[in-house]
Amino acid sequence: MINSKKIYLVNLLMAILPNSGAQGLKTRLYRWAGAKVGQGVEFFQGVKVQGIGELEIGDWAFIGHEVLFMLNEGSKVIVEPQAIVGSRSIVITGFHPIEPGGERVLGREGTTSIVRIGRGCSVSTNCTVLPGVTVGEMSIAAAGAVITKDVAPYTLVGGCPAKLIKNLK
Repeated sequence: MINSKKIYLVNLLMAILPNSGAQGLKTRLYRWAGAKVGQGVEFFQGVKVQGIGELEIGDWAFIGHEVLFMLNEGSKVIVEPQAIVGSRSIVITGFHPIEPGGERVLGREGTTSIVRIGRGCSVSTNCTVLPGVTVGEMSIAAAGAVITKDVAPYTLVGGCPAKLIKNLK
């Protein structure tokens, strides 16, 4: 579970640490804040974690510039080994229930989910991964894709919402 005070400090440091350097320090910082981080993970500058859910990043994963992980309490993001999360992508674990008869259209209580980014896959630059989604192993989400549903392994998806473009096998 992410510690909110510690991750606040890590987020500040990630903004000023070198772009592709200090990988060992970055890994230790995320572990200190409560994330599970495997060996050989690359974090680029400006990666940010918001919230206090769980974050697991597998061996040799790549997390690009300014990636944002939004973790609701009780939620989890799993980035499996060798996966790539491209620059300025956003991974979201929760939302608010739609309540059109209430005081406002979105309820105050948040939802929780597990988001899984599969082994060896690529979530390209500026993608949005919505709550509860699994991006299958060795798949590719094209730049700018909004991933609203599970992505099958060994496929290429793209668009808003993301749709199948090609089977990669």
